[in-house]
Amino acid sequence: MVCGFAILSLWYLLCRPTLGWGDVSHRTVAYLAEQYLTERGAEFLNKLLPQRKQFDISDAATWADEIKQKCPETKPWHYVDVTDDPLGNICKISSLPRECKSGKGCIISAIEDMTFRVNDNSFNQTEAVMFLFHFFGDLHMPLHIEGYENGGNGVKVSFDGHEDNLHSIWDTDMPHKINGINHTLKHNDEKLASLKWAKHLFQKNKHRPTTTVECADVTSPQTCIKLWAEETNRLNCAVVFKRGLPYLTGVDLAGEYYDDAAPIIAEQIFKAGIRLAGWINALAEKRRVKAALVVQGDRMKDL
Repeated sequence: MVCGFAILSLWYLLCRPTLGWGDVSHRTVAYLAEQYLTERGAEFLNKLLPQRKQFDISDAATWADEIKQKCPETKPWHYVDVTDDPLGNICKISSLPRECKSGKGCIISAIEDMTFRVNDNSFNQTEAVMFLFHFFGDLHMPLHIEGYENGGNGVKVSFDGHEDNLHSIWDTDMPHKINGINHTLKHNDEKLASLKWAKHLFQKNKHRPTTTVECADVTSPQTCIKLWAEETNRLNCAVVFKRGLPYLTGVDLAGEYYDDAAPIIAEQIFKAGIRLAGWINALAEKRRVKAALVVQGDRMKDL
């Protein structure tokens, strides 16, 4: 188990989920993924996710943030400090980053690990699938796949008249602005805002191909994970740092910078949702095939 499954129960008893960074985006990814699940994918989640009245699919996507303080060993799993030079227009993951291969791990190795754990009875499968829900969101946020200034946390900026850091405005401030959310938002309204955004993105992208065209190799997960990580990392050069450090630290980023970033954020949220759904559908199918082989093997023994 990761940090002990008892934490999942205690979370509901002792902790009211708060508006932490990225919650609206993470919930939106989950609500979007729900729209693209196959029947087997939906059944798969119904068996694994907690069956509590106050729990919905979007809670699965925020759980990994809620346990970080009690389980500090999970913190490095949310990002990867890619060593590149986004200010010099060099954004590239040349090889599997060092920390991914170390004991602490990174988002690339964490998604791979949780993918294998979901269908392994020796692990806590509920925890594993909820980590996947969260990590797919993080994998599509550019500054979670960037090492410069601690993923932008060290870049002080202004946004809508208040001081912040670059990482925070990408995680929270700009998604909130897209959805007209203010900081007095309450928990239930947060879910409603996320559901509304998910429905909007689903309708807007109805013309696009389904999850079947997305990479979903759950047998060799790094094939897809590295592909998506590289795609996300390139956005640091193309959008996040494109205007240079003097611009980022010298103007309020709620203007032209936000106008450039907002459609990219929406696109990344959509990609995370549709790719998560494809992943869950593939895991559900893998479980079905494995179960069928077990049944077939038992029948052969009886002959």
